Amino acid sequence: MCSPLRLVRSCLTATLLLAASPAAAVDLPNVGGEPISLDVVNTAAVSYHFDNRNDDRRYPSTHLDDNYGEIVDRLDAQLNWWRLQLGMRLNGSFYVPRPSATDIDLQRKVLNNEVSFKLDDAARELHSRYLTTVYPAKLWLTYTQPGIEATVGDFYAQLGRGLVFSVRKMDELAIDTTVRGGRLVLDKDFQLFRLEATAFAGQMNPLRVDDASGRRLHGDGSPLFFAFPGASDLATIDFDKSNRPYNAIEGARANYLEDTVLGGRLEASVKGVELAANGALLLRKSTTEEFNRCMAAAQLIEDIDVRRGQGRLCAGEFPEFVNNAPERQRNTIRTFSGSVSIPAIAERGDVYVEVAGQQLRSGRPDRDGEPAKDLSGYAVYLAANGRGGPLAVALEGKHYRRFFPLSANIDVSPLSNPGFNAPEFAGVAYNQPPTAEPIYVEPIGSPNVCVTGGRARVDYRFNRSAAIYAWLGRYVSFSERKANEGCETDDSLRTDTWDTAAGTEVDFDGRRSHVRAWAGVRQSDAADTGDVFYSEGYVRYDIVKHLAGAFSLQAQGNSRRRYRPENFESSWVEGDNYVALQWSPHLAAIFGYEYTNALGCAPGKSGELCHYFNGGLQWKAGSRETVLDQVVDTVQLFVGQRRAGLRCVSGVCRNFPPFEGARLELVSRF
Repeated sequence: MCSPLRLVRSCLTATLLLAASPAAAVDLPNVGGEPISLDVVNTAAVSYHFDNRNDDRRYPSTHLDDNYGEIVDRLDAQLNWWRLQLGMRLNGSFYVPRPSATDIDLQRKVLNNEVSFKLDDAARELHSRYLTTVYPAKLWLTYTQPGIEATVGDFYAQLGRGLVFSVRKMDELAIDTTVRGGRLVLDKDFQLFRLEATAFAGQMNPLRVDDASGRRLHGDGSPLFFAFPGASDLATIDFDKSNRPYNAIEGARANYLEDTVLGGRLEASVKGVELAANGALLLRKSTTEEFNRCMAAAQLIEDIDVRRGQGRLCAGEFPEFVNNAPERQRNTIRTFSGSVSIPAIAERGDVYVEVAGQQLRSGRPDRDGEPAKDLSGYAVYLAANGRGGPLAVALEGKHYRRFFPLSANIDVSPLSNPGFNAPEFAGVAYNQPPTAEPIYVEPIGSPNVCVTGGRARVDYRFNRSAAIYAWLGRYVSFSERKANEGCETDDSLRTDTWDTAAGTEVDFDGRRSHVRAWAGVRQSDAADTGDVFYSEGYVRYDIVKHLAGAFSLQAQGNSRRRYRPENFESSWVEGDNYVALQWSPHLAAIFGYEYTNALGCAPGKSGELCHYFNGGLQWKAGSRETVLDQVVDTVQLFVGQRRAGLRCVSGVCRNFPPFEGARLELVSRF
């Protein structure tokens, strides 16, 4: 038997040999005279979550996101041969220890009435969270030759500027949705003009585990998603008509009913003008009618205990989601558009115009059997850029009426179906209409459903190293204050928004140092009263100072003062500020400070500033010359705290809970 000391010596010797040896890819033989290449990237992260100080006596979820470990692994592999590419992504999530509804501290809080929920509520919350999951998240096979590209499996897709259809990876929001099916792209140049045609069909494939919350998404079952995680039965405590407790079993229930999509694009380019037509048909799986019939039959049963049991069977066999969003209440959504693009106008500018229509049909019936009424809407989007000497002007405009997001068919209600819902997936959607606003703007309500507005930006460059810019935006929305599916243009629904900012870009030290800084103000007023609906002032910056050799210092962050009287009596401040010492391209040492005094930032605090400190290290190999460089391509360590908040990217947003703990991530590339 090896002693521990000998084992350590052996490991050190092996590590040194790996570091010294040249890297060698997997030696794959040629097939049919064509070489084979295999690319493998593995991302493994280990985290431990301490108490993140977000306890709220009303919600079990805030008491069940503390003191647990998490291991997440993503294995991406691509095999390339001839004109074929075979790819796979294998996702794995593991939790040790897993939060438990029988935690002694949680039981004490329930018994002492320190919380307003029961242990049974906590058990329901955990039913679809922190579950060990390993599944083939993405699979694809692509054939490519000049003029033809064909894919079977998973693929990303965008039609036009995203009005009609758009699915892609958004790492900032932990969203990665693809279509699983088939896609064909044909491209032919006829000298006088060029034609490109795209057609695809399949079922939507969002990620099944949300890393931020540990929530798992369960589909209703489809042959396309083999080896995907499925829901399980839920055991709860109920009481019979004599008030005696008994074990009640609720059948496994899906919280995602697989959406099907068919889409296409035809584009023609003639003498510098590009014309395109786009279309997408979204078909939703629905069991509403079957559920209503089943529940109507259950209501005829006299015995109350039997009636309850039958109701559970109905809910398990025919999943039904409670959601008032218009796009989730219709089973057929047709979206289509035409666009004109002139990418070069006298080498001084460009222009793009897209006009889209949307039809929401096949409304789901309510309990009385009345289907949701049909809705139709449209959208117009314009973008233009002009350049002359040191001056550049960019214009963006939008006019949307009853134009809805293609939200996924997911049970996102935080109150309905506890134990089976998935509110953390509310941001999953299959189109991304341009917002014509800065990418970090946090929308309130659904302002883009019924809005008219635009933004103009002017840049002036003094020389290669210095420039200033400013923008001004004006927006009128009738769907920001409250839901307005009919797009009624009444002043009681209207908000008037001004958004303006100015900034500078300066490079120095031979362009090895730079300053990027801007400040802005945004204010929305209620049209009928003139009162402030929302206001914000902010400063954002990114500063890099070269020190010597490969060393530099970077400061990046933002500071905001916000006011929304509808929810808070007074304004609040928040900010994120980070400083990094960098040794390019290998090492970065990072220190962060975040803060907010938003109501509820920590239990027992009201108006006081909550502080969040963190630190981190990042290592990049910078080459793939040795095996060690490949195994340890990138390493990131984070230790400390992050505040909760809403993060947005071009109108797509999601709430992230606060974090307090440590995370170590290793990326290996072979």
